[in-house]
Amino acid sequence: MIRFVKNKKKEKKGFTLIEVMIAILILGVGMLAMALLQVTAIRGGSFANQVTQASIYGQDKIEELKNASYSAVTNGNDAIQSGNGITYTRTWTVTNDSPYVGAKTVNLTVSWTGPEGQNRSIQLSTIIHQ
Repeated sequence: MIRFVKNKKKEKKGFTLIEVMIAILILGVGMLAMALLQVTAIRGGSFANQVTQASIYGQDKIEELKNASYSAVTNGNDAIQSGNGITYTRTWTVTNDSPYVGAKTVNLTVSWTGPEGQNRSIQLSTIIHQ
């Protein structure tokens, strides 16, 4: 009896070089996207910190003006050097008898230049009664 043996091709297991290179490329693009996302998050956190500092400095000045005698509340400006190396400039203008007689409206602007050279500012307002 004669047996015929068919040549069975051995199934190859594993990945080809092209498949591995494509996988590495996809992984690399994903990691680059994550790195850019991290940089954006760090910048956003830094800006939030700057705005918070400016708000605190502005509120401190408003409280100082509210606690001063009514006649001592006048226009002015000053600067504060923060711990992170940014100089915050506070400028306030006082409008007498506004919005009514016996009251003063104080408009305060806190401005600073960010680490990347952008000019930023926030504005606060309050009314001080006699």
